[in-house]
Amino acid sequence: MPLIPQIVAQTFVKQVEFHAEIGSTNDRALDLAAAEVSTETPLLIWALQQTAGRGRGANRWWASEGALTFSVMLETSELGLPQERWPQVSLTTGLAVCAALQELLPQAEIGLKWPNDVFLHGRKICGILVEIPPRQSGKLVVGIGINVNNSLTLAPAELWPTATALCDASNRTWDLAVVLIQVLQQLERHLIQLSANDPELPQRWHELCFLRGRLIHHTVGDRVTIGTCRGVDQQGALLLQTEAGLSRVLGGVITKWE
Repeated sequence: MPLIPQIVAQTFVKQVEFHAEIGSTNDRALDLAAAEVSTETPLLIWALQQTAGRGRGANRWWASEGALTFSVMLETSELGLPQERWPQVSLTTGLAVCAALQELLPQAEIGLKWPNDVFLHGRKICGILVEIPPRQSGKLVVGIGINVNNSLTLAPAELWPTATALCDASNRTWDLAVVLIQVLQQLERHLIQLSANDPELPQRWHELCFLRGRLIHHTVGDRVTIGTCRGVDQQGALLLQTEAGLSRVLGGVITKWE
């Protein structure tokens, strides 16, 4: 793949594994970690097509040809990233994607939907999945899927009202490598901020919170809580105002918002 030297030269990635097609880049990274294969990190696994992309829980990630799908394996000790900040990696990665998209589309309306999605003009454009490889303390796998040239006109009809792609928002196609490099550069910058406990990060994920001010349904198991989102706090918890008061939400799923 001729772009690999360019990616290594322009980003913090030290090793690249490229696939025309793969089941899941996150699964590949987890398999490499489990096999204790010697790799330089950050390791980028980039696939032009994923056939079994995953989201949080049992969610599947729709991504046809033209999507940008990749995973980055990180060694947290190299980044100086203490374990207590690992839960904030998802939001921090979301901020990195937001920053990259704002560079590409300066006038675009970008939002960060807690805990792991990026929205463009009110519709989902990116999903993020952070996983910890079993028995590999210190490593994190950050999976990112961005709708770039995979127009939503080709997506299942149920996604049309809720999702979008970069090509749909800009009426043009994009060089996937250019978008990838932009995201990786922003990811490095934001992870450095996270390791330094930079107060700008929580300020930005609160400001960009897509759910802030909306009435939301938060689900944990069979329990549904309805309340108004008040943003995201400095530890990355969602703030939910209900009749019982203000609570901090650390897990669960947002199943509805208005």
